[in-house]
Amino acid sequence: MKFDKFQKRILLSENDSGLPLPELNTIHVEGKSYFIQPIKDGQKITKGGNSTVFRLVDPENREIDKAIKFSNIYKPIRSSPDKVKQRYGRFITEIQALFEIRDNYDNPNVVKIVDDGLWESNDGKVFPYYIMEKANCDLTSYILENNDKVDVSERISLCMDLFNGIQALHKLDYYHRDIKPDNILVFYTSEDNEKFTWKIGDLGLVAHRERDCDEINEKIGPIGWLSPEAMNKYLTESSNLGLDCKIDECSDVFQLGKLFWFIFNCNVPIGQIALMDFRFEAPEKSFIFDLIFKMLHYSKTRRLQINEIEEYLYLMGKEFQLI
Repeated sequence: MKFDKFQKRILLSENDSGLPLPELNTIHVEGKSYFIQPIKDGQKITKGGNSTVFRLVDPENREIDKAIKFSNIYKPIRSSPDKVKQRYGRFITEIQALFEIRDNYDNPNVVKIVDDGLWESNDGKVFPYYIMEKANCDLTSYILENNDKVDVSERISLCMDLFNGIQALHKLDYYHRDIKPDNILVFYTSEDNEKFTWKIGDLGLVAHRERDCDEINEKIGPIGWLSPEAMNKYLTESSNLGLDCKIDECSDVFQLGKLFWFIFNCNVPIGQIALMDFRFEAPEKSFIFDLIFKMLHYSKTRRLQINEIEEYLYLMGKEFQLI
């Protein structure tokens, strides 16, 4: 492996044909060596400016069931810019949050961390990493490829799984702040892929209630999925207009509402929505729409709270015999 200072990310070492060299892409964890390979065949790097994800391969039995995520920001020194310290700190916070979830709840709907450590490049730079379970695919791929096969019960079950994961984070006073289909992962639990679990992943923007490390006017998350208060922060925070710029658990509710809409309609709600915009046909269509509509209120005071969402999902689960 190597750190490319031009692309500002960790890359795999390759031969003249552009193929990864196993002997140069090896990491040692608890006395065992693993090859590091692209997370997907033919895909050299993954998305994300602050981190890079690869898969771990056991050279002895070739099993591929773990992924490794490296920070692209090396450990800062005292004179490092505040921006570098902030981005490095977020990666450390992500590791801490994942360990707390695993050790306090062992929640089945949050990606499970296995181990963490430090990798040192040839020029002495130190990069943190963590090892986690490896997903089969993300929500974007799954829904778009299987949309005609996914019935209403499966979509409601998916919403329940994702809510369960976000609720677990909130119980530990963490906010995800980057809820979107690419960060929702499926893990198959049977050989025929008929049984699976949905999990929340990529906590790269996670924040703790008591620790605010955001910059003024910083854009937290992808534009199409931002809550009103996240947009306020991005556009107006430095102007002191008195608008709500605090990104918190209510912001997660808004993003989760957008995600629920995507699960049923395969698009992203922008602006006002009405029942006629809800394309998915289901027996409880109006009830599902009502839940999402109330999660997407502009005002936090009118937006549904976590316990209210739980009540909606409980009733929907009973209706479709999911609980």
